[in-house]
Amino acid sequence: MTPAQAAAQRAASVRTARLPSPRAGAKRPALRVLTPRPHNGRWLRAAAAVVVVGALLAVVVGHSMLAQGQVRLTTEQGPLATAQAVNRQLLASVATAENPAQIIAEAARLNLVRPSSVTQVPAVPLDTPIASSTSSTSTTAAGPTTTGGR
Repeated sequence: MTPAQAAAQRAASVRTARLPSPRAGAKRPALRVLTPRPHNGRWLRAAAAVVVVGALLAVVVGHSMLAQGQVRLTTEQGPLATAQAVNRQLLASVATAENPAQIIAEAARLNLVRPSSVTQVPAVPLDTPIASSTSSTSTTAAGPTTTGGR
């Protein structure tokens, strides 16, 4: 045997030794060609992610606007409370000044003549129109309800 033939025989024996032994009843599965999947799902997921991020951004913007409004309301509550307290004090002083006893006491302090009788006139709203009579001949003149002696 020549050295070339011996090398070829050794290579053939090595190749046959490396191959797995075929099983008696096992068959390989048939190969099939895969078709590429459409990428519509990828675009749908991307669009859903954009919508979710946009909704979260809108919620954050709305919450920040709400927080700014609350801060503005809080800063305005101090001056509002002060103005309400002043208004209550002014209403109390007007109620005291409207009291007939207070008016009589002030008139006595100014050396004015004391009235013989005092009549409390009810308050009338100024935005209500006065009912006018239908006939022009029956007009009544309202005279003073109290007479004061000077």
